[in-house]
Amino acid sequence: MTLDETRYTLSVSAFESGVLLGVITQQADHIRTLLSGVYKQLVDMKKEIEQAEGVTKEDLPGGMLKISDGDGNVIIRKPYPWEIEGN
Repeated sequence: MTLDETRYTLSVSAFESGVLLGVITQQADHIRTLLSGVYKQLVDMKKEIEQAEGVTKEDLPGGMLKISDGDGNVIIRKPYPWEIEGN
């Protein structure tokens, strides 16, 4: 591969991007490395969507994560790998 290769733009819904992010996360190291550019773009999109929707995150004792949105919905769960990596 060369650095000046042709780039293509894909269109995905929020659901599709979440599924793809999860699928990439579960792959072997060599696959995650090959798709690292896609992975980074998906994480960036996730951040933009969360910000636009008023999502806030709070680290709780015991390694849990509290996620709240602008409508008052609250989820408490263990963080996913992309949420631990400084996101």
